[in-house]
Amino acid sequence: MLIQVENLSRIYRSPLPANDWRTRVQQLIFPRYEDHLSVSDVNFTIAAGECVGLVGPNGAGKSTTIKMLTGILAPSSGSVLVAGHHPQQDRLQYVQKIGVVFGQRSQLWWDLPVKDSFEILQALFAVPQAVFNARLALFCREAGLDEFYHRPVRTLSLGQRMLCEIAAAFLHCPDVVFLDEPTIGLDLEMKSSMRDLIRQLNGEGTTVLITSHDVGDIERLTQRLLLIDKGTLRFDGSLADFRSHAGDGRWWAARLGPEFMALAEQQLRGHPAALPVRLRGEWLEIARHDALPFAELMQMLAPFAVSELKPVEQEFEELLHGFYLASAKERALC
Repeated sequence: MLIQVENLSRIYRSPLPANDWRTRVQQLIFPRYEDHLSVSDVNFTIAAGECVGLVGPNGAGKSTTIKMLTGILAPSSGSVLVAGHHPQQDRLQYVQKIGVVFGQRSQLWWDLPVKDSFEILQALFAVPQAVFNARLALFCREAGLDEFYHRPVRTLSLGQRMLCEIAAAFLHCPDVVFLDEPTIGLDLEMKSSMRDLIRQLNGEGTTVLITSHDVGDIERLTQRLLLIDKGTLRFDGSLADFRSHAGDGRWWAARLGPEFMALAEQQLRGHPAALPVRLRGEWLEIARHDALPFAELMQMLAPFAVSELKPVEQEFEELLHGFYLASAKERALC
């Protein structure tokens, strides 16, 4: 396995607030702290050549996990092994093996042309000229990099700069690239170009771990999902497996007479299959399942003045949101 993560945890320590001057003086001599568990006992492995999405709500621990994998942060406990290296211990050798893009930080030189930034990176990573030329040709062909290759970075739009950032991360042919919110703030055209470039480079064998709140990035780029919530890994599997785990998103939507909605909902909820039923505006929706064949559903709805019945598909974003809500309710009950 290219990436091996075992019992990974990270604790942040912050000073306790002082409400009066006496407490503040005491804490100067005897400081008191409280611990916040950001990541808790996370375990996963990633094989070479995979493209994996790391997702979760705000504050879930995604960026902290990425920073520990890249060596920016040291774990409080547990271990990380990437491409045979410990990110903290083998720092000099390790950075030659990885590429990193953080949406709000740049690895390019602000006042220099993109060309000069790339040539500096080529020298830093000792990229052979033939490899550099081949990569540059790929970036120009797939992302149109030649259109702004000679312009200073400060003159580029956000989308152009992010394309350059991603190209720079892949410039030295790393074993793995970590992408943290790579399409943040971009328009649809730039997102499409960026996804095409990432897909092409991943297809050539570079492993990619991407964290993004843009569900389109996850659906169009990744084959596997790691879902983290409150620092705990809640799901690890393919996107198809997640749809099955979260409910596959297939429903029947029925438009009934308004006076029958509550009664029809009650009757459907009483079905032995105990399938999910919900009211969405003027539609009554029930999850599609073999346990409730279409003919039986029609028979149950017949007394309630059905004017329309149609199949609906739930978006992947809705499934994720529903999973987050269910996790929050589960924690509240504990």
